[in-house]
Amino acid sequence: PIFQRKGEKFVSKYGEIHTFLREEKYLVEALKEMGYQVQVHPEGAPLNSYYSDQEAKVANIIIRRDQLRGAYGDVGFVRQPDGQFAMIKDELDEYRGYGARWLGRVQQLYKEKQTLAMARAKGYTLKSREVIETSQGEQVRLQFVARR
Repeated sequence: PIFQRKGEKFVSKYGEIHTFLREEKYLVEALKEMGYQVQVHPEGAPLNSYYSDQEAKVANIIIRRDQLRGAYGDVGFVRQPDGQFAMIKDELDEYRGYGARWLGRVQQLYKEKQTLAMARAKGYTLKSREVIETSQGEQVRLQFVARR
């Protein structure tokens, strides 16, 4: 449930979404490209919420809610034991535009940054970048050429 009854108040909860994201560098770059000022906390830092009664959560990468238009809480990414990041957000923010579609955009930019770095390291040069509109949203197609 989105709300839990606590006395006479309704309190929102944090939700966690697991991702395939592993490399902090590309995650931070993707979030910055989306226009956010990103805080990186190797040991973790608390997430802030609109509701003072909300359970405390800690994240390693944080976007504060004052940068997230209409959000109830901060959005954070916390490193899991398997090395991947999970996104933590107020469940109410799913309906404010910070749900699966938003995370999909983050993951897409992450993958693009990671792919560009790997291609450069192997001696390839970016030839073209094409954005294609699909039923699942935008997809990016990168084309590379080998350096001579």
